[in-house]
Amino acid sequence: MTKGPPFKSYIQDIRPYEPGKPVKELQREYGIRHVIKLASNENPLGPSGKAIRAMRRAIRDVHLYPEGNCYYLLHRLARELGVDPETLVFGNGSNEIIELLGRGFLSEGDEALSSETAFLVYPILTQVCGAKYRAAPMKDHRFDLPAILAAITPRTKIIFIANPNNPTGTYVTAKEVEDFLAKVPENVVVCFDEAYVDFVDAEDFPKILPIVTAGRKNVILLRTFSKAYGLAGLRIGYGLASKEMVTYLNKIRQPFNVNSLAQAAATAALDDTFFRWRTKWLVVRGRQFFYRKLARLGLEYLPSQANFILVNMKTDGKEVYNFLLRQGMIVRPMGAYKMPEWIRVTIGRRSQNVQLIRLLKAYLSQKAV
Repeated sequence: MTKGPPFKSYIQDIRPYEPGKPVKELQREYGIRHVIKLASNENPLGPSGKAIRAMRRAIRDVHLYPEGNCYYLLHRLARELGVDPETLVFGNGSNEIIELLGRGFLSEGDEALSSETAFLVYPILTQVCGAKYRAAPMKDHRFDLPAILAAITPRTKIIFIANPNNPTGTYVTAKEVEDFLAKVPENVVVCFDEAYVDFVDAEDFPKILPIVTAGRKNVILLRTFSKAYGLAGLRIGYGLASKEMVTYLNKIRQPFNVNSLAQAAATAALDDTFFRWRTKWLVVRGRQFFYRKLARLGLEYLPSQANFILVNMKTDGKEVYNFLLRQGMIVRPMGAYKMPEWIRVTIGRRSQNVQLIRLLKAYLSQKAV
């Protein structure tokens, strides 16, 4: 009898990550021409004009392999951050660097720690490596760092801390991080995922970059060009860590893992400071708009330091999601995060935000009848 492939049971048991519904898919399914997507925390302004022009120039060389170490982007970003180029590693999105951490530090029987309502890629990646994912309860929808400390065991190899956190938009403070790092064993890798750091305006938000550059060897900082820079479709992110850790991760990283268009666009985007300012201004103003309007609708929400807001609809969030879909509006239901009554809303342009509030008001009125 022919046997099948030797599938690993712990991979077979994985529930794959479900991305937000693409615009074109909704257009096909419902025949809706005008669709607003406020589901995946993308930049509603699109990419920087400088990034677009850089991609047009770079496209003439797509028959060639890209720079294997992102040479020009590497040195431009190092100048931007004021760090040694040897402390930077690039990935096909910051997700790839999360994968590199798993492959580099997790084996079967090991453990990774995070919070119960954190980015879904953390448990998936942990399980891919045959390791065990353990999640500490959140406290007031925030990472409870003392609870994570208490959960550390001799098998713990990595701790993932998303700050600001996706999907809650909440954050841990500088003082909390200082106390936490003072107690974390030096042989445990602490990954601070700052995908949404460009939208932060909290004065007590921790500064992880100086901690890494000061020589902390077990800390890695992740950032991305997908959100504030508007380059989500190009998939490019980076990690900042000690030279020793970066050298180690580069041994795992595939050659040419970041395509040439992404490298060119990211390098140019770093020069467009006005675009970045405009993006943050849009998000900060959008958050305040949603706070006012959601409060008037009597809906609970979580104040956010990111470019999205979590909203408690006090009913089946999937039902709200489907209602909005039929109106050409895409948001993100939170059932996968075990928050079935909540939806996550990306902050869009003013007109898009206004339209969403109108639709939520229509839904609530319909529900009240």
